[in-house]
Amino acid sequence: MRISCIIPTKDRCSLVMRAIDSAVNQANASLEVVIVDDGSTDDTVAQVNRRFPAVRVVRLPGLGPGRARNAGADACSGDILMFLDSDDYWYPRHVEKLTERITSGYQVAYGVTRTEDEISGGEFLIPADGKGRSGDCFAALTSWCFLVPSAVALTRTAYAAVGGFGPEPFGEDWCLFLRLAARFPFGFSGGEPITMRKLHKGSLCNLTNADKLLTLVQQLSAILESEKRSSPDMLDRFAGMKQLIERRGREFRTVQDWYLALQKEGLLCHN
Repeated sequence: MRISCIIPTKDRCSLVMRAIDSAVNQANASLEVVIVDDGSTDDTVAQVNRRFPAVRVVRLPGLGPGRARNAGADACSGDILMFLDSDDYWYPRHVEKLTERITSGYQVAYGVTRTEDEISGGEFLIPADGKGRSGDCFAALTSWCFLVPSAVALTRTAYAAVGGFGPEPFGEDWCLFLRLAARFPFGFSGGEPITMRKLHKGSLCNLTNADKLLTLVQQLSAILESEKRSSPDMLDRFAGMKQLIERRGREFRTVQDWYLALQKEGLLCHN
């Protein structure tokens, strides 16, 4: 099966070079790499063309990360789609480990992400403590999003079944994963990190106001309301999340701060 890596980027020239390098130098794997330049004003495109002439570049006017990933999926030829944010990078066996899960029969696979927190300091893993699960992940994803786009692989069949990423301006990844989990079991690649992520001032997970979190909770609640597998307690959990944001949202500098507050308040139910 052909594997494609889709990297959306905007004005992150130095960072995206590192991301591309980590993709094209994967161990025991050959893959197609597509860069989606979503309205950059720096010299990203020129630098990509110069340093990585085999990498295809798709240019957009600034549609946001979800639509940029969809454009990359439309432009690539892979049977297996992998996504890599431009400020993240893959460890050498990333593709190998996720492909093993897909070829074993899963439509969706994910692994552990190590995050270097440049805002609050320190490091943490996603999922927490490197402990993931294989199988039905729908109920668990109504508690928290324990995977990131840069650590996920999915078949084109699964991608098409849910219509790709939605138009959500924030949290489009959690929305996609919830839609996928309602239809497909997930395969976990094991506790060894496969992706490195930096949480920095330019990250989308760096919160400038609590309104983004409120919008995300509303989006997720709308998905649950349309899913037959949803239960009242799942919707109640999101109502509790909303109340916490309304009370304390201004305290949260990052999504990780929100996660720790939810954990402390007992609003994370690990099914």
